[in-house]
Amino acid sequence: MEKDIVLITGACGNIAKRVVRKYLDNGAKVIATDLNEKIYEYSKNQDYEFYELDVTNVQQIQNLYNLIESKYGKITHLISTAGMPMKTEIEGLETVTFQDINQSIQLNLSGHIYMTKIFLPLLEKAESNKNVVLISSVNAIKTFNLPIYSAAKAGIIGFMKSITKEFGKKGIRVNVVSPGTVPTDEDIKSNGNFYNYRYKEMIALNDFTKPEDIADTIYCITNKMLAVTGQNIIVDSGQIS
Repeated sequence: MEKDIVLITGACGNIAKRVVRKYLDNGAKVIATDLNEKIYEYSKNQDYEFYELDVTNVQQIQNLYNLIESKYGKITHLISTAGMPMKTEIEGLETVTFQDINQSIQLNLSGHIYMTKIFLPLLEKAESNKNVVLISSVNAIKTFNLPIYSAAKAGIIGFMKSITKEFGKKGIRVNVVSPGTVPTDEDIKSNGNFYNYRYKEMIALNDFTKPEDIADTIYCITNKMLAVTGQNIIVDSGQIS
């Protein structure tokens, strides 16, 4: 079997760091990207590489494509996780700035489309088990505010649905993972009452989804669930609006 070569965007994020670890622990080659490196514990692993990348910058993506093509000639999985809400939209549409509207759409939707389009030829060159996994959010389908972020995340699901058949003809599976609320340890420590009492009461399993839960789901999609494509898989511990 060919060795997995996994390209992960937003790799220093709370969830994506666990995704990096999951693939490294299972013998994959991981090419991690983010605006700057914050996961130094992997720097001595020979299967780990890091590159600075702004997923809203098409030229930077193309430069990375050229580098990976010359070095490996292919990738097997694209895991596109980069994204975050804008601060000015936390209170709703009335407070969000036009600059943040544009920035949110670029980061939370366009960046995923750019990555998928540009790296398609390298996915095609893999021999088998080729995957695109895009990270959306329960905000795309439930009423948790953040209107621009939610719109962009809903766009990811629509984008995935629209390319599933096209990519299927090339042997590439395309799926979306939509996490629920996944607070960091710092979130809990700094605002524990808010998270423990405001959010837990809305979760059927009475506990938050963990980053490891998302990483396990993504790994299962790419390496175990070989007949699954065109799906939005919600991982939220039963979170309700």
